[in-house]
Amino acid sequence: MNSTIQGYRPAKLLFCLLLWMVIPGVVSSEEVSRAASSPDRADAAEEKNAQKAPASGIRLKVDISGIEGELLRNARAYLGLEKKKDDPLLSALWIRHLYKKAEEEIRKSLQPFGYYNPAIQSSLEQIADDQWRARFEIQPGPRTRITELDLRWQGEGATEEKLQEALRDFPLHKGDFLDDAMYEKGKAALISLAEERGYPDTQASKAQVVVDPRNNTARLTLYLDTGKKYFIDSIRLHQEVLNEDFVRRYLVDVKPGDVYSQDNLLEIQHALIEAGYFSLVGIKPRFDEVQDSRVPVEVRLEPGKRQLYSFGLGYDTDIGVNLTVRWMHRRLNRKGHKADAQLKLSLNNSYLLGNYWIPIRDPRTTKLGFSARVEHEVLDESESNLIDLDAGYYWQKDDWLTKFYTEFKYERFSVGEEPVQSTHFLSLGGTVQRTWRAAANKAYLRRAWAFYADLSGTPSAVSSTYYLRAHLKTRAYIPLLEKGRLILRGEYGSALVGDFGLYPTSLRFYAGGDSSVRGYDWKTLGPEDDRGNVVGGRQVVTGSLEYDHQVADQWLAAGFVDAGNAYNDALDHVFIGAGFGARWLSPVGTVRLDFAWPFNKENDEPTRASDIRIHFGFEVLL
Repeated sequence: MNSTIQGYRPAKLLFCLLLWMVIPGVVSSEEVSRAASSPDRADAAEEKNAQKAPASGIRLKVDISGIEGELLRNARAYLGLEKKKDDPLLSALWIRHLYKKAEEEIRKSLQPFGYYNPAIQSSLEQIADDQWRARFEIQPGPRTRITELDLRWQGEGATEEKLQEALRDFPLHKGDFLDDAMYEKGKAALISLAEERGYPDTQASKAQVVVDPRNNTARLTLYLDTGKKYFIDSIRLHQEVLNEDFVRRYLVDVKPGDVYSQDNLLEIQHALIEAGYFSLVGIKPRFDEVQDSRVPVEVRLEPGKRQLYSFGLGYDTDIGVNLTVRWMHRRLNRKGHKADAQLKLSLNNSYLLGNYWIPIRDPRTTKLGFSARVEHEVLDESESNLIDLDAGYYWQKDDWLTKFYTEFKYERFSVGEEPVQSTHFLSLGGTVQRTWRAAANKAYLRRAWAFYADLSGTPSAVSSTYYLRAHLKTRAYIPLLEKGRLILRGEYGSALVGDFGLYPTSLRFYAGGDSSVRGYDWKTLGPEDDRGNVVGGRQVVTGSLEYDHQVADQWLAAGFVDAGNAYNDALDHVFIGAGFGARWLSPVGTVRLDFAWPFNKENDEPTRASDIRIHFGFEVLL
């Protein structure tokens, strides 16, 4: 007798041979013999060989009726037929195999929503050689209701009012329909709340959902044991680059003695990362050293790079091609002092700016800043060279940033046909600004606003002439239609000046340009001298109305109208510009390209096609 069939019974051998003849090349005789002795192994063999089948090009359609919404989505997620319908290895044998499991899969998919007695009518048909259709008509049946609900806190925190209140607010109640997802969400919320209140060992000592499918009822039992309440014993800092007392000034929201919780640990981590001195903040609670329910917390800090450099080459319509170099030193000494500098070179406006920062009091919200700026600006009708020294006190509360400063300015300038003037000013001032944005989409802002206000002045006793100057700017983003936004922008400035001839160009007001009245060149709108040279004014008013519409994920189409002017005593002429443009939403800001026309030039000159202005620039709402 051949060794390959020795020991087989005749009936079993006959069955194997018949199966081999019906399905040639699909399974081996050895696999058939295993299938005959074990139904489970038969399924495994069938699945294995179906997966090995070559790409068949078979198309399968799965139709489900009678349910919708979450029930339908969950049923499709459970169905093996749905998961494998686009598999290139799908075969007729594999389709039949999955079809056998389908009804049970649908039943399981409905149980999390409380449906334990569905009626399912199913069919599988081969429409063509390469086309199959599976149909399932589902009647979910009666939904299971909760007839008993037993929720309890156990352990040290069982009597805490906040925990008891959360128990009363559990999302499921007696008489409600059974919903597994809501039950799990409610349980997780209770455990999370207990952990926040200092019970990190909270766990379910008993959690049961007992369903009676005959009567469509359920009994829920959930006992949560809080264990012991823990507190933070000490915060041990491990770092060598800054004074420890300075680093601890960032930990004002979480202190030794506070409740031990993941939220408080994350607050420690967030505060030290936001400080900007460290690249890694590792936190480890030492439960092996717990005494009297007080947990020491170790914080290991890895310093970040001390110096950063960046270079940029750009272009915008106002100042043309420009080169930018930035440098930042994030840790000058052990007291946390910082410094940065920026050099910008262009044909129209170039400057070198340096800043020195000293954190004081609460270093997250208060600091002293000292800056020095050297700037050279050349326009068609003016030229300016200035040196600006500034010392300021910065205070931030919530989203508001306030600055009180004293400023020394020396400027040598010429305007139009006027002689070159040299002036100096020692001024006092204050600035308030705020930016708010909705967090829905950081790239495409549809709801946001920004505000800026500056007030400065000086008496003539310490300056070339006295002045009092106020400057306000605001901008708002308002959602409009499904994919659009309305942008409103406004500006107002006014100055009271003793001798305007000594008042420097850096403090005068101008209009026109990419961020003012488009359709007119940068700083070309304002009072003029006898020869028509724009010399700047004591006041300015501008406004803008723009609509942006999203036409692709990162692209917007825009239409706008701008209006305004700079003036001295009376606003006797308002310049209007309008046009259209495109916006590209880059990861770091918005790149803008606008085509704008001036609609009411002075002396009622007609607008010609050659008057079109192209404005190209970049903006970010800080």
